[in-house]
Amino acid sequence: KLLGKTIRQPGSRESPLAFTLAVAMGGPGANPYASNRHADVLNEEPKDDAGKVRLCEEVKNRAKGAFAQKDMPSAELLYGKAIDVLATMPGKSEAALYSNRAMVRLNLNKVELALEDANKCIEVDAKFVKAYHRKAQALSRLGEWDDAMKAAEEGLKLDPENKSFTEVIDKAKADKAKDVEDKANLKRDAQDVRVELHNASTSRQAHKKEEKTPSDGSAASEFRGYKKTADGRTTSYFHTDISDEAKKLIEAQGFGKPKKIDAPLAEEQEAKGGGSKWNQAGTYEEKGMTKWLEERLKKELIGLTFQLPKDGGSISATAVAELKGDCSISVSRGKRRHLLDVSFNVEYEAKVGDVKGGGKLAFSEVSTDGDDPEVRNEPASDTVPAVREVLDAFVKPAGQGLQPLLLSEVKKLIEEYKGK
Repeated sequence: KLLGKTIRQPGSRESPLAFTLAVAMGGPGANPYASNRHADVLNEEPKDDAGKVRLCEEVKNRAKGAFAQKDMPSAELLYGKAIDVLATMPGKSEAALYSNRAMVRLNLNKVELALEDANKCIEVDAKFVKAYHRKAQALSRLGEWDDAMKAAEEGLKLDPENKSFTEVIDKAKADKAKDVEDKANLKRDAQDVRVELHNASTSRQAHKKEEKTPSDGSAASEFRGYKKTADGRTTSYFHTDISDEAKKLIEAQGFGKPKKIDAPLAEEQEAKGGGSKWNQAGTYEEKGMTKWLEERLKKELIGLTFQLPKDGGSISATAVAELKGDCSISVSRGKRRHLLDVSFNVEYEAKVGDVKGGGKLAFSEVSTDGDDPEVRNEPASDTVPAVREVLDAFVKPAGQGLQPLLLSEVKKLIEEYKGK
């Protein structure tokens, strides 16, 4: 049994399993409304007219509810059920049912079926105004604008105050005009493409040139631009043979052979602005000085030491690292320009009694504008608190300790660089 009903009927040759699979897959005896929530009324088949009328009213009410809930597939089935039930009762067909199903089918984009329902509605009741509106809508979607306007005009005769017909007519006119324009543009574009393809195909055809027979009949004339020399070699027309007499004259004049120059070289002059000697015109020239600056910083700063008071220890610069920026000298139109804008770190080590610590002084905005560089103290993370207090007192301040010693040497190097 399936859904409470016997699957295999008497006399059937199919096995119970095969018949059950056929029903499940939509085969013989399958219920098309089994998955629909309105299956109870869709499967109902009353025998008497009173039962049919009651079923029709129930189905119409459910169809309106399905449409309100935008359940268009169910609404289409329910309106269809009502139409089928009334079709079994002569003279009971209702035009509104066809009109409503046409509206539902327009929402489902079943335009051809909607047009059939609209025509059937008009057949049942020629004065049913909404049917003409549904018909005009369907015809417009199908691109039958003239027929759509005609249907709307017929509806407008029945209901002259109905603005929806006027809107349909105006839209159909606009869509028709746009369609004509689109087709004209498509035709013109297609013509342009054909012309372009024709031009492209003809331009690719090789132009045949008439072959000219040489007047001298020489074999060398088979190769355009070549000729035979006196010794029988094939060479270009641009090649000129030199006679033996001409070669002797050239040799007598000393041409064609390299000679040693014994004249003294002109004395080198100092270039304008102190540029390279090869740049006598004093045009733009630039020389990088970053490497020179790095070497000088390491030489002058590494080893600088500040002795703590009362022989408490010392703080010494141990390395110069992470030099970044621009350090160069340019010469242009006889003028020298010193370009300096760098930053670097000076690493240091502190010894306070038997305890050691360290860190770095970060120098930035080091330039030739005369302002002191920005200096930031960054003690190492593993430095103990006692040593940090010493660093705050003799490394961080610009007025005492290690930092003034370093700043003094940096300023000297800047002046040395400006004198380059």
